[in-house]
Amino acid sequence: MKKSEVVLAVCDSYDEEKVYAAVRGAVEALGGIGRFVSAEENILVKPNLLYPSKEEKCITTNPAVIKAVLRILSEEGCTNVKVGDSPAYGSCRQAMNQLGLPEDQLYGARIADMSHEVLVQYPEGKAAKSFWFCEEVVQADALIGVCKMKSHAFMKITGAVKNLYGLVCGMRKARGHVVYPNEAKFAQMLVDIHRLTKPRLHVMDAVIAMEGNGPSSGSPRDMGLIIVSADPVAIDTVFARLVNLNPGLVLTNTHGMIAGIGTCNESEIALKLIDNGGITDISFDEMFARFGKEDFDVCRKKDKVNILGLLSRITGRFSKRPYIDADMCVKCGMCVSHCPVEGHAVTFKNGKDNIPVYDYRKCIRCFCCQEICPQHAIKVK
Repeated sequence: MKKSEVVLAVCDSYDEEKVYAAVRGAVEALGGIGRFVSAEENILVKPNLLYPSKEEKCITTNPAVIKAVLRILSEEGCTNVKVGDSPAYGSCRQAMNQLGLPEDQLYGARIADMSHEVLVQYPEGKAAKSFWFCEEVVQADALIGVCKMKSHAFMKITGAVKNLYGLVCGMRKARGHVVYPNEAKFAQMLVDIHRLTKPRLHVMDAVIAMEGNGPSSGSPRDMGLIIVSADPVAIDTVFARLVNLNPGLVLTNTHGMIAGIGTCNESEIALKLIDNGGITDISFDEMFARFGKEDFDVCRKKDKVNILGLLSRITGRFSKRPYIDADMCVKCGMCVSHCPVEGHAVTFKNGKDNIPVYDYRKCIRCFCCQEICPQHAIKVK
């Protein structure tokens, strides 16, 4: 049985030449970019551009990693390349400009608009029978994901599989949390996106990861790696092992394996390490011993169906919930406007001079508010 290959390239900084060498070396170890795309194809490169933010915040894929992928495609002769994501707010171009990535620095690639939606039917989907994708997704022949290694309050981690949710256009993403309100259904929907769009390659920015209150309000954590694979589940399995998280607790891994988009069985994954120009095989235990972070701040709890769990479903108590740090909140109202629940679960109940208030009876625990808060004032407890 052919194993899924995952390549880890040591990269200790975001120096552009170092990142380029690491990404190129990892892609070459998988057979070269020509194995995944052809020069004449329309290619969409999909980074994580959660919302317009500066690179030091570690919220988005680092610009050096995005540029490295675009440079490699340019060197292969690919001339029909677009790069983009559908941010939670603001435009794709605003997010790229905030990262210092104007179009004239993208090796001939163009910034995708990502604001016009197209309904794509998918009757084969397990959780989703259709998607409102950005127009560029439908126009692309080939898709390359360029994700960021981050913790995630709702899904535990956001990596290669979760990254493709940004193909869904605009506020449709927030509404998706109402349609797929729990972790299992949401994971199945993400897997459906992969089955439908069939991404060719995934590049993970793990030079500096985000731990804690991710995906936007966490803390940077040095990891020193670029991770590349054609298998999104395998790359997220490597991510999980690196941060001392059981890969089986990541539902995009388990549902992804069931659906056939990849594997989370370590016996079915072949790891290669690139360091100082050399390529060697490495085991999961060796990988963790050298690069793992045992104390990485990520949720490691299993959702157990027990008395406490049943009480949580009935009363809304004993479950994770968002709350607002009054000292950090500036009353901008982003959480209110982006709440996908009809009637809103968070409102200015006491007036706009006071911080918003949650109605936990309405709250579906999608954590869109926590994800979107520009002041990092919303936490999970």
